Formats: sequence, C-alpha cells, structure tokens
Amino acid sequence: MSQIILTGIGDVDDNVRLEKNPDLTIDAGDLLVAIEAAPVNPTDFLLANGWYGVQPEIPSTLGSEGVGRVLEAGSVSNRELVGKRVVILPTYEQGTWSDRVVVPARNVVVVPEDADALQLSMLAINPATAHILLNRYVDLKPGDWIGQNLGNSAVGQIVIALARLAGVRTLSVVRREEAAERLRALGADVVLVDGDDLGERIAEALGGARLRLVLDGAGGTTPGALAGALEFGGTVVSYSSTTGESSPLSLGDLIYREITLRGFWLINWIRNAPRAEIEKTYSELADLVARGVLTVPVEATYALDQYREAFAHARTPGRAGKVLFALTSASA
Repeated sequence: MSQIILTGIGDVDDNVRLEKNPDLTIDAGDLLVAIEAAPVNPTDFLLANGWYGVQPEIPSTLGSEGVGRVLEAGSVSNRELVGKRVVILPTYEQGTWSDRVVVPARNVVVVPEDADALQLSMLAINPATAHILLNRYVDLKPGDWIGQNLGNSAVGQIVIALARLAGVRTLSVVRREEAAERLRALGADVVLVDGDDLGERIAEALGGARLRLVLDGAGGTTPGALAGALEFGGTVVSYSSTTGESSPLSLGDLIYREITLRGFWLINWIRNAPRAEIEKTYSELADLVARGVLTVPVEATYALDQYREAFAHARTPGRAGKVLFALTSASA
C-alpha cells in the first residue's frame, strides 16, 4: 500500500513523498476505503502551498476527492457500508491519493455500482459546485439566460450540461478559440472569446435578452462585462479566481442597478447543509453520471508512483481534460 504525503508547505514537487505501508488504524467512527480513482485538482496544489481556505497539518495526506469501496467499518453502526462504493467528500480531513484511506463515515456518500469510476471520482467538487450555483441563488426557469467565465473548466462544462437539462441557456466566456469550439461541440448556446469589446459582443449575442445569473470562476475583468448584461437586481456568484483577482463590479451596477455579489465555497455547504440534502444532491448527480448525461473529459491517468508526471501534466496549460490517479478497477 502507498500514500502520497505532504512533508512541508510550499511547491508540491519539493514537499511530497510516496510513503509505503502507512498506518491505517480505524477508530469507531471510521471506514477503511480502497480507492478506485482520485483526480488531481488545482485546489490540491493551493493547499500544498498554504494558499487555500484549509491549512494542512504537516505531515498531511493529499487528494481532495475520490471514489472507492468500503473494506472495513470501525463500528457496528456503519457495518452496512462495507462493500459499498462511495465518493469521498472534500472536507480535507483525509487524502485520497492513496491505495487505501481511513475516512470518517460522515465524509462518504454511497453511489451506484454501474457508473464509471473515473467520472464518479470527480463528482464531489465540480458537479456539486455547478449544481448548487445553478439552484441556490436564482429561481431559474426554462428559457432564462445565465452567463459564466471559465466556461471550458470542469465546473463550466458541467454548468452547461445541467443548464441544458433544465432548459436554461448559457453564455460562456473563454480565453481561446479552440476552447470555444470544444464548448460549442458540447452544446453550449453562446460561447465568446474574451477581448476588449467583450461587453458589446455579449449584448449583441443576447439580442435584447438579459442574464439572470453570472457565475465567476476567474475574477479579473470578465465578471464586470457579464454583469453589464444582467437584469436589474441580478446576481453574480464568485466561486474561484484563476487570475487571483476579485470580481470587480462597477459602482453603477452595484448601486443604480442593485446587482448582488455573492461568494460560494463548497466546503461551507458540506459543513452546514443537512445530511439529507447532501445525500440527495450527490445521489442525483451520480445518477446523471451513471446515465452518461454528466461527463468530464479525462486526458490521462497515472499510478501513484507516477505522481511527479501526474503533477506536471495537471499543470500543463491548455489541457483538454482532467488528470487522475487510477488505482483499483477504474476504467475510462
């Protein structure tokens, strides 16, 4: 058995090791899970650098989400989970870059047997984020328009897929034409490449319609351009910032048009939502994965001992899909 361990705060390449035969003691509230697959996410690198909302205790396991099968339970009350396939929630109390991991039972949700393991391994963060962004802030109806930047990200692609199911139309902003072409092939309604005249092109594409919701995953200037097309009293939700900048909105939008700026962090939802809501959300999303409705491109899979290659690949600009560790019985 092997496990990737963070040994210090800083660049992940300089501060990780592959530990053989780690201690896997199971306490009463724990489960032992054999990991099938676990993705490499940008937040994993942020965590290693000490730049995330959760700070690791050194040494620390790494890997924010994944899917696996329960091998053992630490108490009789959790014995019914043994043998079940589960997704591991991104609470950062455990790392998933491991053959086996000890997980508090509260941090897993049972998922279907007939769904692809690679897709299920990516269920806990991006699909859940997209689902909540579309359902929490605005009561969207069929025919409504939403706008988003970072449209070619995993969250952006899932937003497009979930919006299509609900009859909601999407206007997505990306940085490169090849990314725009991929989104159009996926069925995005409107895709625009960022540029100086973005606000004018957004208005032209909408043809007089107004956005009801804007989802900001990039920060920088694009949220302001999208906000200019929002309806009176519309909402901008910021859930990440690939530029490292906040979402700037004009004073006119904030005051005269009463645009609302909200923030969303998935961990807060996991910490505060009722357990029934969490299970219902992941059950619905897992069913969409099992039906093939919800899918995220996978560019490559690696074994744990190939972690340096996996990290380098995951940080390659212009990737068309996710990079994952595929461990036991995972298939693309």
